[in-house]
Amino acid sequence: MTNKDLIDLKIPYQNILNRLNKEGFDAYLVGGAIRDYLLGREIFDIDIATSARPSDIEKVFYDKKLISIGKKFGTIKVVDGQFIYEITTFRADGPYIDQRHPKEVHFSKSLREDLLRRDFTINAMALGKGGIIDPFSAGDDLKKKIIRAVGDPDIRIREDLLRSLRAVRFACQLDFAIEKNLKVAIKKHAKAINQISKERIRDEISKILLTKNPSRGLRLLEELGLLEEIFPEVSIMVGFDQKSSHHHLDLFDHSLEVLDKLPRDLALRLAGLFHDTGKPLTMVIDENGEGRFFGHQNLSADILEKRLRKLRFSNNLIKEAKTLVARHMDSANTYTKKSIRKLLRKLGEEGVLKLFDLQRADTRSSKTPDLSNMDLGLRILREIKEENIPIKTSNLPINGHDLKALGLKEGPLIGKVLDLIGELIVEGKIANDKKEILDFVTNKFGDH
Repeated sequence: MTNKDLIDLKIPYQNILNRLNKEGFDAYLVGGAIRDYLLGREIFDIDIATSARPSDIEKVFYDKKLISIGKKFGTIKVVDGQFIYEITTFRADGPYIDQRHPKEVHFSKSLREDLLRRDFTINAMALGKGGIIDPFSAGDDLKKKIIRAVGDPDIRIREDLLRSLRAVRFACQLDFAIEKNLKVAIKKHAKAINQISKERIRDEISKILLTKNPSRGLRLLEELGLLEEIFPEVSIMVGFDQKSSHHHLDLFDHSLEVLDKLPRDLALRLAGLFHDTGKPLTMVIDENGEGRFFGHQNLSADILEKRLRKLRFSNNLIKEAKTLVARHMDSANTYTKKSIRKLLRKLGEEGVLKLFDLQRADTRSSKTPDLSNMDLGLRILREIKEENIPIKTSNLPINGHDLKALGLKEGPLIGKVLDLIGELIVEGKIANDKKEILDFVTNKFGDH
């Protein structure tokens, strides 16, 4: 694959190459930018490989903002306007010592040696003045829509186990197949995946879950033996018969169908994946031979929290996903103005809308979907928004200072009183009026 002119990526990377070339250094655009350009995808990463050493890069771009955190590995980031260019000296990796990182990195003068150390052929192309350099036939793999390792796939995966998840992620993002020998290598080393950092696993799993069809990623993880290592609670659902007249799919297939029907929101998609993980542990068969799963939503929420903590997800995301799972069965009861007001106070408007999204996806993935209750809840939500009802404590016409002015002592009681007032207004027991609220507090808490 060749072309005479530098590709117009709508990104002025040519200026970077030209400055390095002018100082006598070889320089090439490498990796994902070329792949994404050839596939007609939006370009995010701008990586440049060069024969210049890190100190040379700093001298060449003395007039730019430089980020030198990766200097010992040969990388200097150059900030030029709105773009950040990651410029790395040609490298050859030494032996890998922890299934993730090489023991040492050797600087090289060879572009080919630098490309040879990369994971997949579609990420091992370069672009310079002479056009595209493609030593591993990545162009053919792009046409065939295949993820193939550079060199021996077993060595590539054994060197860096994260490449197993990257292969799945690229397959999902690009809608490519994973080459059969690479699949064999991934499966062979699947049981060792947890040897790498939980943060790295978390990041790749998150990207897989946020693809257009996340179910494909989960099926690939299951096929390759990675699912039972990363999400054993989800793996248990594979082939699990719910013995329910309401469901036509096994538990795993149902959960994946829910997953695909959800918006691209990480908390929502994690909730969709885990919302029924408590079912295998709560199943009982009733007198009609039907599967019943009393309290499975609460157990599922606990299972999700435990797993996401192990994978170092943020506390806020864990709390959000856990709440969605714990409340996904709320739609089993007909929504009322009172119940929606309470949901609003607990979850906020965005949280309630996400809960409706989860409930809709769950219901649409059943045998006889009935969305009327979610439609009712949405109508009530719209009505409440037009009313003078405080959704949050901060929306109340009084605050802690007002309560202290009445004589209440500063401390936990202030917050409890504000919460109580909010609940009573939602339930229609007192009006959302400052005077009436203060009169109520005086009568109720005068002794305090």
